[in-house]
Amino acid sequence: MNILHYSPGLRPGSISQLAADLAAGLQDAGFTNTVVSPPNELVGALTAARVEHRPARSKPTLFTLRGVLKRLRGYISEQQSDIVYAYGPQATRLALLALRRSPAKDRPRLVSVMTGFPQRILRTRALPHCDAVVAVSRFLRREISRIYTLPENCGIWSIPYGVHEEYCNPLYRPTEEWQDQWQKAHPQPPGTLSLCVPAAISPIHGQHLLPELLNLLIQQGIKPRVYLAGDTVNGNAAYQEKLRQQFEETGAEQYITWLGLRRDLRDVLCNCHISLSLSLAPASHDRAILEALSLGCPVIGFDHGAVGEMLSTFLPEGRVQPANITAMADTITQWVALRPDTITAVPYPYRFQDTVRSYAELCLALLS
Repeated sequence: MNILHYSPGLRPGSISQLAADLAAGLQDAGFTNTVVSPPNELVGALTAARVEHRPARSKPTLFTLRGVLKRLRGYISEQQSDIVYAYGPQATRLALLALRRSPAKDRPRLVSVMTGFPQRILRTRALPHCDAVVAVSRFLRREISRIYTLPENCGIWSIPYGVHEEYCNPLYRPTEEWQDQWQKAHPQPPGTLSLCVPAAISPIHGQHLLPELLNLLIQQGIKPRVYLAGDTVNGNAAYQEKLRQQFEETGAEQYITWLGLRRDLRDVLCNCHISLSLSLAPASHDRAILEALSLGCPVIGFDHGAVGEMLSTFLPEGRVQPANITAMADTITQWVALRPDTITAVPYPYRFQDTVRSYAELCLALLS
């Protein structure tokens, strides 16, 4: 079976790496895979996994659209693709346009992989013409079903993007060398409670709620240290500057360390006592929180979206009412006195092997 993965937004890190990881996983499972995406550092890993790569524009314009469709149509024909996975609404729309002229008997099955909410409603017009739609969480699946009307023959599958257990599991620990470097870079007095907020710096991720939370913890006699592990380069610069000003005015700055984007986030998560999800809007997925839970690190987050969904499986007592900072502070205080029991193994369906198996089952179901 030949599978073509079309991801014009493919880039390393987070949910956008799903196409490359899935292609490699399905290749190991006995399928033949081709990834069509902009060239980047993931190409080397694809080659090592025996996955073929074909270049594509990251953001096709009106002037380049005809060439993009012609090239994509050529890739599909050349690979004799049985199934096309299109990642995101834009990729789905372009794949549908490329397949429009294909005879019905030769046309491959089209699957739209939705990793988030489409920002342009017009792009979702392609969804009813797909053979299947995949959502990366049950929450996103419900939202797609609620907002969009799909034909009966277009099933909506919920398949999370699981973690690779070989390097993200409860037994993982940072190396002694890394621990020494961390202690030298971030020395803390005994009794300090380290909290990690692994999220991009933006208003929806709720970093502005930290002063209130820190004030409540200090009133309980807790000595907190918050590590903001998020992308401050592509984040909201105005919001970041507003945050710094807010932290200085409230006195919270002395308890906060800005780490920026970390390639060693797993090590940071393992070295903190608790991780927090402060997102005010329900998310369709949160890779960093999933990794923290899979590492056996306690997580407290607002009970909505994919975060609430994951906490209900991994650590139900970590769920708090959305925007209720007092409840979050109370839970932290309780966990300081008695650390909660965390997982001993990553549960189904949050292992990457579960992800590959589910996509393989989808492929076989579409062609049966």
